[in-house]
Amino acid sequence: MRGAETLNPPIQYNWIWLLIGGILVLLIGIWYGFVFFHTRRRKLKSLDTLRILPPMDLNQLKMKYLQLIQQAYQRHIAGELDLRALHQELSRLVRAFVHEGNFLPAPFLTLSDLKLSPYPSLTKLIEAYYPEEFAVMSTGNAQAATEAAKGVVTQWPY
Repeated sequence: MRGAETLNPPIQYNWIWLLIGGILVLLIGIWYGFVFFHTRRRKLKSLDTLRILPPMDLNQLKMKYLQLIQQAYQRHIAGELDLRALHQELSRLVRAFVHEGNFLPAPFLTLSDLKLSPYPSLTKLIEAYYPEEFAVMSTGNAQAATEAAKGVVTQWPY
């Protein structure tokens, strides 16, 4: 029975190596799962799969922006904004209104881009503001510019 004395036990190593190997195999499996789920193709969005936005209260939006336009004019009267800054602020406010009201990315469009849009009164307003915003000396009328911005907001959509 000498052969029985030379048999080795089934696991000769410490249990820590088995645990480390199991954790490595598990981590590799998690990595493959992560890569699989983050690189697969996404479901294409179509008109059928888009979520419906809640209806927007255009009158409330108009009131908000009319108030913001008036506040900008009051800041100009108080001397906080010069004429150039007022024109820039009015341009920014009207563009933000159009963006919120129609989802047109007006704050990011140039005048050339706006000329291609279906909103001629917005384009005319922004075009009228350009000389006052970028001229060396602004000579425009603050009250007329404010009323023009209010006119675009109140008559929206055309």
